[in-house]
Amino acid sequence: MKRRTLFDSISQEERDFIEAGTPQPRKEPPAPTEEPPPVPKEEQVAERKPAERRRQKAPEFPTVLISQTYRLPTDLVKDLTRVAVERKLNRTAPWSQQDIVAEAVREWISKHASKQASM
Repeated sequence: MKRRTLFDSISQEERDFIEAGTPQPRKEPPAPTEEPPPVPKEEQVAERKPAERRRQKAPEFPTVLISQTYRLPTDLVKDLTRVAVERKLNRTAPWSQQDIVAEAVREWISKHASKQASM
């Protein structure tokens, strides 16, 4: 008895489906436009006033989040879930449980850390 390969055992329709998912060769990038966009000259940049330079916003980097696990009382978790849902429905920030807890912990630390430092 001759053994068939897996590929031989599937129909042509199934083969077409499988082959449709293979990556296609990259297309050539579009030809560059005739004129590149104007680049500000160093003199123009130097002529800007200090206030204009300050107004240029520096790129913001996302906050790095680290996973932590804490056990909380059941009633506190229920209250947090309820408040988060209400805030989301009202579109009041912060509405995610994570952001609400982070803000609450930040406030608690700032309140209690200042008392610790003065002792």
